[in-house]
Amino acid sequence: MAKKESRQFNISVEGINCEKMYFEHLARLVNSSNRNTYNLKVDPRKMSPLEYAKRNAYKPVDKRKGNKKIPYIHVQDIEDYYDDFQRKKFFGMIDEMRTAEDKFGIVYELGYSNYTFELWMLLHVADMKHAVQDRHSYLGAINRWFNRNYTNIDEFKNHTEFRRILDEFVTLDSIIQAIRRAERIVEKNVVDRKVKETYKGVSFYRDNPDVSIHEVVQMIFDVCVVK
Repeated sequence: MAKKESRQFNISVEGINCEKMYFEHLARLVNSSNRNTYNLKVDPRKMSPLEYAKRNAYKPVDKRKGNKKIPYIHVQDIEDYYDDFQRKKFFGMIDEMRTAEDKFGIVYELGYSNYTFELWMLLHVADMKHAVQDRHSYLGAINRWFNRNYTNIDEFKNHTEFRRILDEFVTLDSIIQAIRRAERIVEKNVVDRKVKETYKGVSFYRDNPDVSIHEVVQMIFDVCVVK
């Protein structure tokens, strides 16, 4: 059987463990599934968009059909838009994406989660339509839907424990469900007429829940032709 061609995605992430492990897990799922036309290559790293672009921009990459470059991806939390530090951090990250595009001739796509990456993980197992006060507010839902008894969020994010969560709950089918649930969040935000902002081409809602990680995951599925 002929070896499948690969499609390479360059992914910078905010978190130390979870986001990196998630996309590595996603690649393993795609490449072992027999549901893909192309294999997925990823090298997710905890770096800012500009740092990551400097590291990778001149390396050879696999091309999309039609000879277009595959966009870079950055994964980031919004956390609290109304906190000056968090808002400036989020805008500063978008500034770096645009600087990297101009300097290196690349395209950067953002996958964000508001409040945090825990929201995206929970969408694999449940609808999440209600706002939270802070990241720790996800703890009850995490314990309920992942059948755990954590006392704090850090236990969920522990490398060994998060690997167990991925292996137990994150499959190609559950990812497809997470995409659908994320789409419903966005649809509800429109119906509820939540305040939407746009900064340098990135549109987002101020208030949680809001998410766009599903868009970059769907892009990966589309490029690798995952069914």
